[in-house]
Amino acid sequence: MSIKCVRFLYEDMTIAKPYQTFRSFTLTGKTISPTRTDLIVETPLEIVINGQSHILIMCTPEMIRELVVGFLFTEGLINRAGKIEDLTIFRHRRDDGEVIVEANLKIHDTSPSSYQSSRKRVSYSSCGICGTENYYKLKQGLGRVKSRRRFSMDLLIEVSRHLKRFQPLYTRTGGSHAAFLFDAEGNAVEHCEDMGRHNAVDKVVGSVLLKQISTQDKVLISSGRASLEMILKTARAGFPLFVAMSRPTSRAVEAAKYYNITLVDLAKDSNRIHSHVRRIKGF
Repeated sequence: MSIKCVRFLYEDMTIAKPYQTFRSFTLTGKTISPTRTDLIVETPLEIVINGQSHILIMCTPEMIRELVVGFLFTEGLINRAGKIEDLTIFRHRRDDGEVIVEANLKIHDTSPSSYQSSRKRVSYSSCGICGTENYYKLKQGLGRVKSRRRFSMDLLIEVSRHLKRFQPLYTRTGGSHAAFLFDAEGNAVEHCEDMGRHNAVDKVVGSVLLKQISTQDKVLISSGRASLEMILKTARAGFPLFVAMSRPTSRAVEAAKYYNITLVDLAKDSNRIHSHVRRIKGF
């Protein structure tokens, strides 16, 4: 089921531009030269649910709809996109002069306390659970991933070598994270970029929900490390395999083992499988 109504009420189209050009200087030897540098945009996104402000997220202003839907889902506030009856996304200037993006949602929920109890918090790009009153709530409603699909390690390594072609924002700014979704044959399904790795994953999840794509035979790849919350998001979405391009945290490995997720890191010069190796062909 899709969202009944999605409206984008932007003042202008600059809200969709994920980078901004600044004047800077470079030092080469003993020579200082002026140059122009493209930097990733950091924008506050306020999510308002049924008239009540829920959270302020710092994000990159593209694929806002997917980010909002994915965030609500991975936080356990909705279990499908169809729970959202109306979604309006617009930009406005506050009394203090700050320009923010607001996502105003109407959610059909017979127990609104599920989201009201956790208001209001701020999530910065560096930490997905910053400001959470009780991070144990993130685990509510989670179950073990049941997929039995197996994946080729050679395929995962080959796919990882070509990720930069799906990272135009990183190529331009050098400052974005990315999340990628592939099927078991190595076909690209979705790719998203954002200043925060948690946001990038939420954008992928939101896209999957809106397009009604099955998750049981897909591999989720992150350009950053695997943390506890990244694994919890993976579990809620139902992805059986999570690949990180750097070392995971201890809690990420523990969570992957518990929720039946195969966790692989492809950090430089090593390919390590930290949990449920049976999903990798050859083992």
